Amino acid sequence: MTLNFEGSSSIMSRPVSLIEGKSMHDFFALPNTAPLILRGSANNQVNQLESIDAELFEQYKYSCAMLNASLPTANDRIYEVTTSAVRFPGLRVMSHVTIGVKIIESTDFPSYEMVLIRDSTYAEGNRLFVWFFNKITGKDKGNTDSSSNVKSDQTTFSLNRFGVVLKENGMISFEANANLIVRIRFPSFLMKAIPGASKEKFEKTGGASLQKALEDDLPAALEGFRQEYVLWLEN
Repeated sequence: MTLNFEGSSSIMSRPVSLIEGKSMHDFFALPNTAPLILRGSANNQVNQLESIDAELFEQYKYSCAMLNASLPTANDRIYEVTTSAVRFPGLRVMSHVTIGVKIIESTDFPSYEMVLIRDSTYAEGNRLFVWFFNKITGKDKGNTDSSSNVKSDQTTFSLNRFGVVLKENGMISFEANANLIVRIRFPSFLMKAIPGASKEKFEKTGGASLQKALEDDLPAALEGFRQEYVLWLEN
């Protein structure tokens, strides 16, 4: 069977002034602005990749196509992010993710599209559940990266659109729309071996965990971005 975990969130920052003569395009293009969003509330570790090989770029193109995002270009930036734990029943799952960031230019305001390209995960917690996790994701065979040629039973997709909304009286707000989907193939006999477990319960609990992760991260990311914008206006 396939377990589907889905979370989504859409939030807006507190309003802030829009100053004439200061280009929002210049602010979005600064090297330190996109990482503010990627760090989230848990202060994730973020590192920009200096070298992008052909295989990684092809994976980026594939992920963009799957999510109906804009196709990547050589001007996009790609980051490695180590995320905080997502909690499932009896498990804590950590991820190392690779995310592509594109600046969408427009006449009015720019925006970001952030697409998950690949990820690797590992679990901590109840030994039996960790064994289950490693079994169903192929970790027991040494497959720790969803970009591996070895077939993975887990598929993760994520798209975050981050932009600017014009408000009244010369004010703006920053807005984030995030979607996260995790699909895991889970053997039916293992589900039956867990007391009180069911597909619906696992999906509900896992989906709620993803939803909470987004709701915890986005407000802090938006506020950090807003504060950086205010500092930039003052300089």
